Amino acid sequence: MKTSETSYHSSLEADLYNPEVSVKRLSRVIQLLSEKEKCKPEDLKIEHTYLIQKILKDQNFWLTANQELELLSLLDQHYNIQEFVYNVGKEFFLTDCFSILPTDDSLLNYFQIMFRIPIILQNYVRYLSFEVTEKGQNYILIQLNSSHKENLYDLLFLKGLLESSAILYRIVGWKMELLETHFETFSCKLLFDDTQKIRFNTKNTIFKISWKSCELEIGKTNLKQKQSSFEAETLVISKMDSSDQDFGKITYINLDEIVQKSRELYLENRDLEAAVEVLSSFRNDLMSKQKAISKDLKMARNIQRGIIPQYIPDWKGLQFAFSFLPMQEVSGDYYDYFQFGSNKIGIMLSDVSGHGVPAAFITAISKLLFTNYKLDSPAEIFMNANRELIDLVKQQGYLTCFYGIIDSDYKMTYCIAGHPRPILLRYATGEIEILEGEGTFLGMFEDAHELYKDNSIQLEPGDKLFIYTDGLLEGQSDEGIPFQQENLIRCIKQTRDKNVKEAVNFVMKEFDAHCMGTDQSDDVTLLVVELSVHMKEFENLKKEAEFAFNQKDYNVACQKLLKAKEIFPNDTYVLFLLGKYFFKLKNYNEAIKYLEKYHSMKTLNADSHMLLGHCYYRIENYNKAEIELTKALSLRNNHPQALYSLAKVQYKKKNYEKSKSILEKLLELNPQNVKVQNSLTVINKILAKKKKS
Repeated sequence: MKTSETSYHSSLEADLYNPEVSVKRLSRVIQLLSEKEKCKPEDLKIEHTYLIQKILKDQNFWLTANQELELLSLLDQHYNIQEFVYNVGKEFFLTDCFSILPTDDSLLNYFQIMFRIPIILQNYVRYLSFEVTEKGQNYILIQLNSSHKENLYDLLFLKGLLESSAILYRIVGWKMELLETHFETFSCKLLFDDTQKIRFNTKNTIFKISWKSCELEIGKTNLKQKQSSFEAETLVISKMDSSDQDFGKITYINLDEIVQKSRELYLENRDLEAAVEVLSSFRNDLMSKQKAISKDLKMARNIQRGIIPQYIPDWKGLQFAFSFLPMQEVSGDYYDYFQFGSNKIGIMLSDVSGHGVPAAFITAISKLLFTNYKLDSPAEIFMNANRELIDLVKQQGYLTCFYGIIDSDYKMTYCIAGHPRPILLRYATGEIEILEGEGTFLGMFEDAHELYKDNSIQLEPGDKLFIYTDGLLEGQSDEGIPFQQENLIRCIKQTRDKNVKEAVNFVMKEFDAHCMGTDQSDDVTLLVVELSVHMKEFENLKKEAEFAFNQKDYNVACQKLLKAKEIFPNDTYVLFLLGKYFFKLKNYNEAIKYLEKYHSMKTLNADSHMLLGHCYYRIENYNKAEIELTKALSLRNNHPQALYSLAKVQYKKKNYEKSKSILEKLLELNPQNVKVQNSLTVINKILAKKKKS
């Protein structure tokens, strides 16, 4: 036997001289608890297993009040057993009520049964009793007497006894209220919901039991005289206004059946609670899986946002704006732009069949294909992309696509692969042109290359080209009417004097108004390209800014560039120059703003990252300075200026070993660099001091 069990066994033997509580109450609580937990009683996670085993083997001995209270409290801490104690009280009344009825044929009313319930109470708890101190027509007051400190479990057990008596007598409107109590305070909804009316810390504990009506009397049957077919413990129930001879109003009830039914109902209730717990567990599992799926979808959305540009830079007077509305977290629509050296730019918009993750997966493949094939002919790009898609996707999906390549003379060569034909708004005349050309889907037919043909148009200043996916045409009103090409053309005609961003916003506002009150049924993307009419003004401002910069008049240079930026907000060259000019003015925060915008255009420029690293260094943000300088070196390995700046950053961060390593690399590149030699001498002295200390 373990030490703790031995010591507890000794204290048990010492306390048994003062028995006050039958183990039957505790034993029944343990049985009900083990049924709920679906385990053996000895497997319950509680201390004093020796005593528990003894109780389960022998229910004919008694415990002290302290021992029972300690065990009940331990069980309550682990499992919350208050409901079990209450139900045991209800069950024990039904089990024992036959013994308190008269042995003759007389019947007891509810008032009379109240005076006999203490007999049942004494069968289980010797230190606790009560007396009826007052009674009215439909109420009684009960004063609880105890030779031991009262506890919550006694009150729960007593309420179960009293409430079970009300059930047996079929009392209407039965209510039990606690008026006064020894307790300082307690919170137990099984006992009393409203504790504000209770007087605490009083000398006595007093209950009030009230009801609306009670019409029954109950007694034992006289089996020999009346009915020999009934079993031994049977109650006879009669209306209170019936006579002894009026047997038509008498009902015989088998008490054993009542107890059995009560236990069955209790077990069914426990089964229902278990079912609720299982359903709750399933719900939690579903919620957990839903969160995991949602997390994966958000990750997929972020990845897709990484491959779809958030901006398209202005290019030689061309401006771009778009609206991108995925139906789900991820989209089957995809747009992109491609730099063909300094003289051409490619624009494409595609729509993958289906929605969600499978469609987004194909867009990712398309991104790689269109990036790899930078050919002068969009038709040839489609031929190669179609072949690769069939090999990779195995005809499990396809996409429609528009691809256009615009040169520095604003001639656009384009090809269409099963995509809605773009609409061109001529600024000079206000006329609409629907682009010619057609071809079949990409990734579906092996002989599709025969259908891809190049076409061309010439863009003039002010012209706008509207490229879109079919989700824009198919959006329906609440009456089921699609937006259609006619509505789109009507909207486009009204954008003649609007800039490219205003044009996109206007069309989408009209689309939203048409579809108000309906759910989005497809991904919707609109991409607009415009050749600006302000190109000459822009070029003049840029030349004036560069002239002022060469004259070291940096303020004027910045002012001229800011005006140029108003014309072309996303011109990458202007953004870079603004970063450079504001750096010269030592306005590092403004320089950072324009350089960060420049980098958002997915430009790969070692000089711009190095300049941005210098800006962060000057405002003492050394962590970001390190990031930008590292990016500069990844684009241009062994860049001397970037390396030296990075060595200074590591010095400021007190990473002396890293700073030394970078300086040594610089000396390998240029052994005659005096500035690097001096810096390395300083670092070596610092490291030497650190070693000595």
